Amino acid sequence: MADRELNKVYTNGTLVDDELLIDDQAGHCLSIREDEEGGEYGSFGISVLDSATSEFNLCAFDDDVCRTKLETLLRQLRPKEIVFTKVRYELPAVYPNPCSSLLTSTQGNLSVATTRLLKVILPGTCLWTSLRDVEGFTYDKTLSELKALYPARSGDDMDDDDYSGVPTAIRDMLGHKNAIEALGSMMW
Repeated sequence: MADRELNKVYTNGTLVDDELLIDDQAGHCLSIREDEEGGEYGSFGISVLDSATSEFNLCAFDDDVCRTKLETLLRQLRPKEIVFTKVRYELPAVYPNPCSSLLTSTQGNLSVATTRLLKVILPGTCLWTSLRDVEGFTYDKTLSELKALYPARSGDDMDDDDYSGVPTAIRDMLGHKNAIEALGSMMW
């Protein structure tokens, strides 16, 4: 008897098999990173992939208190899958009781306001893929993965900051940590 093995994984945002596609609409998979301290009301990094058409976009922006830019983007894209990192909490050093309600968020993604907006805007069929804080790529790991995928075009005397092989659209975003981490979550 032959062993059974997993040979394909499909999600709403990564479906590319023509036999399984049921409509002509894009199947956007959206990876989102939020930093509430980056802008007055939140700074976002968004990576969008439609694997059925190979369309890819990467952006970063500061938004207002109502998340107007984010809402507009979501309404235009109508993603079928959203990838985000769960919040990791840690205790303040001065209060070591693990049952404390004084937990502080040290990493993670979506604020309460953003989560509420997503729940209102996204269709019920949208798949929410939450990554643990050890999943996905950090900013530095994403940069090293990009360098491995797109080696520099120069000769052998390249330095560590030579990203000349990375596509210009991604290279232009290297200064936007949230966008690069959103890309890292998508790549992971």
